[in-house]
Amino acid sequence: MRSIASIFLAATAFLAACNSGGTSGTSDTSGQPQADNTKQTAAQAGAVCYQKVTGKDTFYLQLIVEDEKVNGVLDYNFFEKDKNTGLIDGSINDNILRATYHFQSEGQNSDRPVVFKVMGEQAYEALADSFDAQGVPVFNSDNSLLKFEPQPYKKVDCK
Repeated sequence: MRSIASIFLAATAFLAACNSGGTSGTSDTSGQPQADNTKQTAAQAGAVCYQKVTGKDTFYLQLIVEDEKVNGVLDYNFFEKDKNTGLIDGSINDNILRATYHFQSEGQNSDRPVVFKVMGEQAYEALADSFDAQGVPVFNSDNSLLKFEPQPYKKVDCK
């Protein structure tokens, strides 16, 4: 529990620092944001953010990578359903992020594993191979056998 609180405090401090620095940007014809080089962006400060919109559902992933260690934020905002919001901590190796998602949903705190393939401007969430007796997703330990959602999260400016 102490490590979750430490991660939360670190993420909160980082987000406050990112928000106080101010960012601006312009969009090119593709609608993708481009950083204004005169101001520091969150990505330059160490955070990279991705978002996926499916219908009226929105998913947000923020990654702070130091060597192979990863911390960040993961939010699942399902339309007209409870939102899952929390922190992740794990490691990344060969573009595969394996982390524990510490989240709150319906007033309860929970943990579950998550796996993403991070490739530059996109991140793909892995599909569980199965679920254990408690309903926790189980992912193949062999990265080459992982299966991923077809629709990626796309890189966005960090909130």
